[in-house]
Amino acid sequence: MKNFCLIVTDSGPLITLAVADALDVLLAPKLPVIVPDMVRFEVIRDLSKPGAQDVADWIRENEGPALRVASTEVFEEYQLLVGLRPTTKTGNRAEQSAAEVLSQQLRGRDHGAVLLFEDSDVRKQNFLIRLPDEVIVTSTSEFLFGLESERLIPSASEILARAVSIRGNGVLERHRGGTVSKRPESWPSRLRPPA
Repeated sequence: MKNFCLIVTDSGPLITLAVADALDVLLAPKLPVIVPDMVRFEVIRDLSKPGAQDVADWIRENEGPALRVASTEVFEEYQLLVGLRPTTKTGNRAEQSAAEVLSQQLRGRDHGAVLLFEDSDVRKQNFLIRLPDEVIVTSTSEFLFGLESERLIPSASEILARAVSIRGNGVLERHRGGTVSKRPESWPSRLRPPA
């Protein structure tokens, strides 16, 4: 049985869950949660934006064995570039930092990862095709519906509905993506050992 962790690959899932007042659902599967430092930066660099202060507070309150912010070379490089040219954009550095964290996690043969993408982004990620079997890709909505199927939360739809006023109606669409679509079972069932 592999030791899985949950890697938040971009700011979208954190913001969606924050505006829905549901960040704690990330801890529900009892997997170590890893937020790359670049992802955290993208969320909290402007604390006046919806959900940003909630995410900052949630990370501070929960950081420890269940949740950690992973340091990455991608973020270090970005900080150096901003020092030289303050107008440097973040670009796709959040995803690059998540890929760096994933690589670190997979170095141990008995490790796997669940990659959490925002629903609108899960279809755009070209690198997902090359992911090994021990990596599960899920969108925010599929993550929530997986928790519901395991009876870890009462209703995924209710959480998503609470995010609509800030995130738009698109959060109500259920997206499957990446390696999940190759196998019809939900992401939680892929964490269980074969019968």
